[in-house]
Amino acid sequence: MHQLSAIAEIRMGATLRGRDATRSVPTGSCHFVRIGDISQDGELLTEDLVRIEPQASVSEAAFLRPGDVLFPNRGTRTTALVYRLDRPRTLVGAQFFVVRPDVGRVLPEYLAWFLRTEEAAHYFEGRRKGSYVQIIQRSDLAELELPVPPLALQHKIVEAAELALRERILAERLTALQWKLANRLLAEAAGKHSENKSKEPSP
Repeated sequence: MHQLSAIAEIRMGATLRGRDATRSVPTGSCHFVRIGDISQDGELLTEDLVRIEPQASVSEAAFLRPGDVLFPNRGTRTTALVYRLDRPRTLVGAQFFVVRPDVGRVLPEYLAWFLRTEEAAHYFEGRRKGSYVQIIQRSDLAELELPVPPLALQHKIVEAAELALRERILAERLTALQWKLANRLLAEAAGKHSENKSKEPSP
C-alpha cells in the first residue's frame, strides 16, 4: 500500500476571485470544468466547456494537463475524472483537487478508478468536515492509501472496470426500454378493454 502523496502531486484548483469570476463569457480566454460536468462514474458529460475570463492573472501552473485527475473536495459525492481533452488554458476551481500522478508508477485511469471505489468512499466518509457544506482536506486525500500493482495489471483493472461500467449502462438502458414497452402494452390493453365495453349493447 502507498499513500497517495508518495505517488502523485496534489494541488488545489485555481482560486478565482471576484463575484463573477466563473460567469460564462462566450469570448473568454479560459475553459472551465464545473462539478456538474462530471458524472458519478467519472465521465465528462460535455466537451463543450464553459468559457470564463478570470479577473486576475492566472499562473500557468494552474492550467490542466491531459492525464490530471480531478477530484471534487466538496459535497458528498466521491468521484474522479481523468482530464484528457487537448485543450489549452483549461481550469478548475478550488472545489477540486488536481492530482497529477507519477505515470511511471500509476496510471491516471487506475488512480481515478480507485478514487471512485467503495473503499475510497468509505475512507472519505469518515473524514469529511462541515455541517452545511462537507469538505475533504488536502491532508485527507494525501494520506489515502491504495495498492499500486504493476502497470500491466493496472491496465487490466482499468479495462475490466470500463467493461463492467458499459455492461451496467446497457443493462440499465434495457431495463428502461422493457419498462416503457410493458407500460405501452398495458395502456393498449386498457384502451382495447374500454373500447370493447363501449360497444357492448345497453341492457
